[in-house]
Amino acid sequence: MLHKYAMGIIGNGSWLALINNFGNVSWLCWPQFDSSFLFGNLLDNDKGGDFNVFPNVAIITTHQKYLKNTNILQTTICTNEGSFQISDFAPIFYQKGNLIRPHIFIRKITPLTGINFIKVHCSPTYNYGENKYKVNVTENYRMFTFNDDSKYLYCSNKELIQNQTDFFNLQDSVYILFSDNKLDIENLDTFSEDAFVNTIKYWNSWVNSLQLPTYYRDDIVRSALTLQLHVFNSGATIAAATTSLPEFIGSTRNWDYRFCWMRDSYYTLLAFDKIGNTEVLVNYAQYLSQIDAKYNERWPPLHPISLDREPFEFEISLAGYLNEKPVRIGNQAFEHIQNDLYGQVITTLLPYFTNESIPIITRQNYLPLLFKMINRIDTTMEDPDNGLWEFRGLKQFHCYTYLFHWAGCKSAIKIATLFNDKKILDIASKNISKAVAKIEACYDSESGLYYQAAGNRNLDASLLQLIIMHYLAPDNPKATQLLTALENTLSAENGLFYRYLHEDDFGTPDATFLICAFWYIEALAVMGQKEKAISNLNKVLKYGNHLNLFSEDVHAKSGSQWGNFPQTYSHAGLIQAVNAIENPDYLPLYL
Repeated sequence: MLHKYAMGIIGNGSWLALINNFGNVSWLCWPQFDSSFLFGNLLDNDKGGDFNVFPNVAIITTHQKYLKNTNILQTTICTNEGSFQISDFAPIFYQKGNLIRPHIFIRKITPLTGINFIKVHCSPTYNYGENKYKVNVTENYRMFTFNDDSKYLYCSNKELIQNQTDFFNLQDSVYILFSDNKLDIENLDTFSEDAFVNTIKYWNSWVNSLQLPTYYRDDIVRSALTLQLHVFNSGATIAAATTSLPEFIGSTRNWDYRFCWMRDSYYTLLAFDKIGNTEVLVNYAQYLSQIDAKYNERWPPLHPISLDREPFEFEISLAGYLNEKPVRIGNQAFEHIQNDLYGQVITTLLPYFTNESIPIITRQNYLPLLFKMINRIDTTMEDPDNGLWEFRGLKQFHCYTYLFHWAGCKSAIKIATLFNDKKILDIASKNISKAVAKIEACYDSESGLYYQAAGNRNLDASLLQLIIMHYLAPDNPKATQLLTALENTLSAENGLFYRYLHEDDFGTPDATFLICAFWYIEALAVMGQKEKAISNLNKVLKYGNHLNLFSEDVHAKSGSQWGNFPQTYSHAGLIQAVNAIENPDYLPLYL
């Protein structure tokens, strides 16, 4: 049976939520992305709570779409008696030159046809479903309390929230507002409608500011809007909105992705750079400086978005998505050695250092961070690591790690030359040849192929980056031979691509990794195989859900979506693949 995630995502950079195609809030962590959920029925129907708007008669059909060029999600509910639409959004707008993103969730409910009697069910939970809020209904709002914590539910028509028993006759549009605080608003209708209109204007303006390719424009816009929802207002970018959605049924590969990985952020920021969004990188640089202040030497590969704790992994007693266990909070990869991150940080920051619209004194302030990163490349050159696939019980000399040592050194040389920094220049220059030697240690002259790590014969999709990042030039016979070998070994049906097929800590993978399919498309474009790249992209695009949102994994035989959702890796991969198709001669900035 085909499995797709039947839900969409909304947010404003301070919070985000997933809403299913029946208008129920399936996932809302509050007050920030990696907090406990208030509504988490995605992982447990009994403990997860609900925030639903439903009719008094059976639902016949539903339809979900985004308001064009926005992150406003519209769910239409149809019965035999009528239909109504729920427009869900997180307010975001400019006011007197300042960006405002209030911690308020607004739901606009609009009658469309016939007669509609509706009811609003709102039952937030806390401590990942261990505690329920008590409900108190007043003249103006419903108040939910747990210890000293309170949440408030308002409505532009008070009757809808005052009466929890009877159904409400929906004759005109009404607004429901969920908030942390008591709202001192004279006219909720006017406030909410203004927020709705101004949020539309904000997202339309944001999209219009992008430098969009000619190819696949609508797909790029949706991916860009989705990526933006995963950027926290601290500058951190999370890998995905969810935790513990399984890579495939029975896999136990259920991970918490609500954190900022340096690696994932590299690809997200690269995607933003390709569509002309520089603001995200400026804020991310500030976030990196906070990490730098926290850690003197080794950086963990991932971080909480507010850096207020360490994201140690533990399991909790929830039913799990489709009863798939375990449900994990935190991520043990925090404890891993993943040395590729140092080159990724440097390469991510390269467009920042070369951006002349940023005052030179501001850019110079980040040179100490750059020095620390290049010094870490120097000191870890002989150290094996857990690698980008985060093998829990294995350290190797991964080709991918040294590829980013190489790119990081080349980026650092470019920056050091620009700012006349001899210390950085010397360390970067002496380590380029070392990085190349380590990459070449992964090459086997007998087969003519590069492998996952020195001393093994495993092929994995990360080797596509040797081509994409132009370590191997497109006219190099080694590039052709490698691409052919990876196609023959790891490509699946209908354009999909496995990470690897060898056994790891949890057995043999059964699902393909969607970003690898996009990497394959990108590599084809770089190698001049444009028609084949477009053909594969057209196949892969169908693995989005009804809103063109992508998961982390896709089952090769069924085409089912699995893994955490939406996955920034996947959406960033789409943007980069399309950019390569449109600009096959594009060279990375460090070259």
